[in-house]
This record gives sequence, C-alpha cells and structure tokens, in this order.
Amino acid sequence: MSSDMSDKSDKPSGTSFNTIFGPIIMAIDAELRAVRQEHAEIAPIFWQVIDYQFGWDLGPDQAELAAKAAGKKARPLLMALVAKAVSGDYQHVLPAGASLELLHNFTLIHDDVMDKSLERRHRPAVWTKWGAYQAINCGDGIYALSNIAMTRLLERGTPAEKVVRAARTMSQACLWTAEGQILDMDFETRETVTTADYITMISHKTGTLIEAAAHIGALLSTDDATVIDAYAQFARNLGIAFQVRDDFLGAWGDETRTGKSATTDIREKKKAFPILAAFEKATEADRAALRHIYAQDTLADSDIQTVLAIMARTGAAAQTDTIAKQYYDAALAHLDRTGIQNDTQTLIREFAAFLIRRAY
Repeated sequence: MSSDMSDKSDKPSGTSFNTIFGPIIMAIDAELRAVRQEHAEIAPIFWQVIDYQFGWDLGPDQAELAAKAAGKKARPLLMALVAKAVSGDYQHVLPAGASLELLHNFTLIHDDVMDKSLERRHRPAVWTKWGAYQAINCGDGIYALSNIAMTRLLERGTPAEKVVRAARTMSQACLWTAEGQILDMDFETRETVTTADYITMISHKTGTLIEAAAHIGALLSTDDATVIDAYAQFARNLGIAFQVRDDFLGAWGDETRTGKSATTDIREKKKAFPILAAFEKATEADRAALRHIYAQDTLADSDIQTVLAIMARTGAAAQTDTIAKQYYDAALAHLDRTGIQNDTQTLIREFAAFLIRRAY
C-alpha cells in the first residue's frame, strides 16, 4: 500500500540532502532502534526482517549500502522540520516520527508482495528472501509496532489527548493509503480512468502519509488549528505534485538522473498521469491505438514509440508539467499561510524542492 515516494529509487538524493538533514535523520534512526530494542525476540524471523528492512543487519564496512537500505526517512523528517519550525525543537515528536516510518515500511513490504517487486532500496525485497506469507506477517507486525511506538509520546510528556489525536491522524492516513492502493489496483483493469480519477487516487496513495507527517508535527507543537491545517494542506499538495512530477520523469526523464529508462512506465503499462492525459485529448484513431497497445501482454519497442508519438501530439508532457507545477505552487501557498518565517521554514522549502527534484 505504499505511495510511489517509496524508496524503490534513492529519492530524494544527493550528498547535500544528507548534509542538511543528517542530524535529524540520525535522531529518527535512534528512536527507531530504541523501539526495536524494547521487545523480546520470541519470533526471530520478525526481528531479522526489521533489521534487514532498515539496514541494521549491515556492518560498518557496508556503510554505503546500509545508508541506502535505511531509506531517506522523508516523512518523519518532514514531521520533525514542521515541529521545529513551529516550536523551535523536534525531540518531542520523535516517537510519532518513528511510528510513521514503521507504518510506511509496513506498506512497502506489502506493496512489494502485491507488485511482485524483486528489489527494494538496492537489495532483494523482503518477500523474495522470506516468502510472501512471512512478508505479510512481518508487515502486520510492523504495523502493530508502529502503534506501540506512538505511545512513547507519553514518555516525552505529551498530553494523552494529543497522543490520541496523533494516533487517529496516523490511522486515518493508513486507511486513506489503503483506499488509494485499492483504487490503483482497480485502475489496472478498469477500461476508462480519467485524470481526475488519478489525482484522487494519488492524493490518497501518495499524499496522505506525507500529509500525516506535517499534520502530526504541527499538532504536537501548537494548538493553533489554522497553522495545523495549513501544514497538512501543504504536505498533501506536495505529495500530489511529487507523484505527477515523478510520472513526468517516468515518461520523459533524464535516465542519468532517474536511474531507470525514461520509458519504464510506458513499458509497464502504468496508467500514470501522462498516458491518461493523452487518452483524454487523443483523436478516436489514437485512442483506439492506445487501447490496442495497452491490451497486449507485453509492449514492443514500436508500441512504445507509438505511445510517445500520441503523447507528443496531445501535448501530454506540457499538461503533466503544468499540473505538477499547480500542486507545487498550491503547496507553497499553504506553507506561506502558516505565517511562520524562520530558518527551519526555509529548510522545509528546501525539503519540498528535494522531493520535486526541481524548483518551479
């Protein structure tokens, strides 16, 4: 049930990301390790999976691979940044950040089983090592551990009422993510999917866990409902912008930057935003051609060139880029609506730029 900001690639990437955000990421990792150490290892496989999923099974001589296996922890990082922008500190939200990161990883493990993805974060996916049934079991266990991690907020002096509200926000985000994944899988066999349908799907599948990060970071740092809502809306729009921009790169991206063929999404017959935009504006003849191509089990190189030509004729690239920009601009407008101006707020803008991988 993962969003597509899912660490299958190494996004956001670059030394500068780790340089800027490294200390907070280390604090999040320390909290995750503390959660992991609280429990007796009755079922060793479960804890082996957790250590593997977070790269904790790798020694100091494998530091580079361990960093990739650990993931970028983008969601708890955003939570911490919002908390610091609002209150000047982020230590008080670390248990919620660990909870969110565990929840995110539960979705990744299940997502790989559903998609039959062989690799995650530069290593074999969990299900390929322990089998699909154990991957599902371990994913369920990580979801439970996420709920337990949230209760550690009480040890930080967080009022019980706020812990409950944070937990509800997290559970609501998980529900929305599941609904988004269900829609995404339904789209694979549905004959007609509109761009509006797609935006609804990704707002749930991609946007909601990002929204939860900012929402909870603000919720645990202020009682100002306007500020909390503004950060939440900023993050949801950012998640949508990220996914649409990622769809653009999936069709026309620079392979040297994305690390994958620019036509991967087309070859895999993903009903991403560009192809849906092309279908809506195509002539009847081009629509018929697209239906024929996407009905095939596999696509030939000539099919991909036909799809690219139809996209070019319909202006799908420009429309995709425009929609991504609209949501990115909306995200920044909501960020401004918080009324907060400080160095950490500037870092949040930099974080957003890293996710989009270009400044609009």
